[in-house]
Amino acid sequence: MKHFPTAVIVFLLLLLLSAPAAAKNIVRVDRDATVEEGQQVDNVVVLGGQITVNGLVEQNVLAVAGSVVLTNKAVVRGKVIVIGGVIARGAGSLVYGDITEVNSSTLSEAFHSAMRGELEGWSLILNIISLCFFAILLIIALLMTLLVPRSLAVVANAIATSKVKSLLWGVLVTLLIVPFFMLLAVSVIGIFLIPLAFTALLLAAIVGFIAVGSLLGNAVISRIFRGYKKSLVKETLVGLCLLWLLGWLPFYIGTVIKALTITFGLGGVVMTLTRRKTPR
Repeated sequence: MKHFPTAVIVFLLLLLLSAPAAAKNIVRVDRDATVEEGQQVDNVVVLGGQITVNGLVEQNVLAVAGSVVLTNKAVVRGKVIVIGGVIARGAGSLVYGDITEVNSSTLSEAFHSAMRGELEGWSLILNIISLCFFAILLIIALLMTLLVPRSLAVVANAIATSKVKSLLWGVLVTLLIVPFFMLLAVSVIGIFLIPLAFTALLLAAIVGFIAVGSLLGNAVISRIFRGYKKSLVKETLVGLCLLWLLGWLPFYIGTVIKALTITFGLGGVVMTLTRRKTPR
């Protein structure tokens, strides 16, 4: 169960990047998908529908708010993950990877497992919380790209044109966080300002993270698809999905990537706010 957040992000990436170049991936939204007997595909991902596998899936099968049916002739060389549904499996079906089913029944089992102090239960609960935070981040990013795209583009441009300065500003802000809040805590007025300061810092970190995501998304999409028509929405969502995937890398590599992303983002926001407007 610990792998299902990664699969959800892969689903989002396939959904956003689905194109003729990825013809071997079956992606459906609010529709069923079927892998026929004798058919071979790489991945099958469905949001709000049922997946029926009667052929060969080389990699993963993922259903969100839907179910998976594996017939007797189904072969899946990767993982089968269902979130908000069930898995019906025929006796002759073959699955070489993990099988994960997340629904009300498994969540209840995970809760009881966590209460008994078992790691697997806590792992599933923490993964769900992590996905909820990611979903909130995607919603904020979508709102920003639709309502204030210019502001997001300005921050992203500041980071892209002054990477070293962005990093240095981000490091400086990070080092000053604790002393700044300690300074606020020694006065009555400062104590009342702490929630406001914390909110401002959190918003700056979120905006910066989203801006870095848009830069990453643009770099990846423009290299994959020739003649790509620029889309801030798609670039931002793809970039955030990639950053989230990279954040799951082992040996603290993912943690370092997230920390650097936040640092660059904070630096970009600070540079944008402190940059003086040049007269025309």
